[in-house]
Amino acid sequence: MANKKRQIKKFQQSAAPIIFVIALIVIGGGFWVRGLLDHVSRTTDQPTTQSSQLSATQLKQRRFIRKLATPAVRVYHSNRQVLPSIVIAQAIIESSWGDSQLFKEANNPFGMKGSYNGQTKLYPTAEVYNGKRVMINDYFRVYPNLQAAIVDHDTVVADKFVPAGTTDYAVAARALQNNGYATDPNYAAKVIHVIDAYRLTRFDTTQ
Repeated sequence: MANKKRQIKKFQQSAAPIIFVIALIVIGGGFWVRGLLDHVSRTTDQPTTQSSQLSATQLKQRRFIRKLATPAVRVYHSNRQVLPSIVIAQAIIESSWGDSQLFKEANNPFGMKGSYNGQTKLYPTAEVYNGKRVMINDYFRVYPNLQAAIVDHDTVVADKFVPAGTTDYAVAARALQNNGYATDPNYAAKVIHVIDAYRLTRFDTTQ
């Protein structure tokens, strides 16, 4: 009996380190699992995309830029007349990010006056005369779609306001103002600011 007790005691002594190690593994594993779960929880709680961090206004602006960028780049690759950054910036300014009645009803984001294939419509517009902002009614071009509006805009701009092939957006913006595209005395500065603020030059180098 005494021999059996000594064997049990010896077994307990030899097993004690093993039990201690197992306990450490179990405890440590529990902390590791908890840490892993916390990490996963934090990851899923965070926005998974940059878009989810944007406000409704920013998302709207991003959609408008994409809407203009695709046809602007396509047209520029075919005619090399007006930089896409200029096209997009003018559309942003002239249509107030696509909110203007002229854009919604006439597919005219540039404030292009006159008629297009005989299509024209009267709209109110703000002009600056002798330093004063006044509201007048004028006739503006009505386009069948945005692509047609950009093609027509580029043709007119290259013919009357900015030499075709101008690759410096700041030069192009100043030419628009100096040659009378708009009556706003700060028009060039506004175009340049919009291009810089929204990094629109990235579309000028799109292949």
